[in-house]
Amino acid sequence: MADYPENPPDPTNLIINLFLTGLPENRSRCPPKRRLRGSEARYRESAVMKSFAEQALPPAARRRSRIVAVTLCSVLALAGCASTGAAPKTELGPREAAQAQIDEPALKEAAIESTKTQDYVAAAAYWGALYERSPDDASIAVHYSKALRQIGSIEQSLSVMQRAQIKAPENADVLSEFGKALTASGRPDQAFAILNQAAKSSPRDWTIQSALGVALDQMGRYEEAKAHYNNALGLSPDNPSVLTNLGLSYALTGDLNMAERTLRRAVADQKADAYARQNLAIVLGLKGNFDEAERLARADLPANVADSNMAYLRAMLSQPALWKQMEELDRKPAAERPESKTAVPNADQVSSLPPETDLSL
Repeated sequence: MADYPENPPDPTNLIINLFLTGLPENRSRCPPKRRLRGSEARYRESAVMKSFAEQALPPAARRRSRIVAVTLCSVLALAGCASTGAAPKTELGPREAAQAQIDEPALKEAAIESTKTQDYVAAAAYWGALYERSPDDASIAVHYSKALRQIGSIEQSLSVMQRAQIKAPENADVLSEFGKALTASGRPDQAFAILNQAAKSSPRDWTIQSALGVALDQMGRYEEAKAHYNNALGLSPDNPSVLTNLGLSYALTGDLNMAERTLRRAVADQKADAYARQNLAIVLGLKGNFDEAERLARADLPANVADSNMAYLRAMLSQPALWKQMEELDRKPAAERPESKTAVPNADQVSSLPPETDLSL
């Protein structure tokens, strides 16, 4: 079993991480094990598995401190490489030269197929190649940004969409993806404004309503967030992604019973992913139901990570002084609460399993 901290972190820093499950498309899967070649390799330079006890927690929801110091998903960080600078040009080898000759329809077909099969590393490489050829194509920019978000290259995704929004400021798909990239990068105020524009252009798009809910949760506007999640459910009834977000929103306000009930609805759907199950596991752990929490955790995570997460929860729940401090802090007006010293997390993180494991999310 992995070690967990002897002393809990400052409760002002104890938040629930919405980034891993906040956006409906942001459901990373570990692609089949294979050797990465050519342009794909730059998206998968290194991988390291971490339990949530080891993560740098983002400050987005730090005002709410009733919930214990956990992310509601196991954060398994994959170091990204979203470089903002241009790499020096090198001569193409035979393989790269051959790839450069692939015609655009074949490249687009490969990109679409990789996205369908959830091989997001390959999808990012293919859409990236198309983007290099046609940087002003709004549709390609949107697909490329989505693929980048799937592999955790959030800042690179944001750069792509900033340029696309300048070129196509009224394009509904561009506005929607730009808002989601802003949300994923921890800029909820900007995201909310952009997503509202997108919602006016695409009022029937449930993903925009769900993303608006995530942005509002990040700003601490929980009741408004729930209203948008309910709007999304009206457009896509019983959608497990939206139910997961709604469950997390209840957890952020300390309503663990409603969080559990909502997450169980999400998990009951056969389309529910590992994140819904892991979020439910954490909520159950917070309520002291460790037997079921451990079963759910082990369903998707390696045993050492699941054990580490449960051990961390047990350690937090066993310290009454911490709970008292959190309750006292929660009663204070937001303006009187101390500022967190938590470092901003690396923007290029993705929830995924390292390539040497056989499990996938």
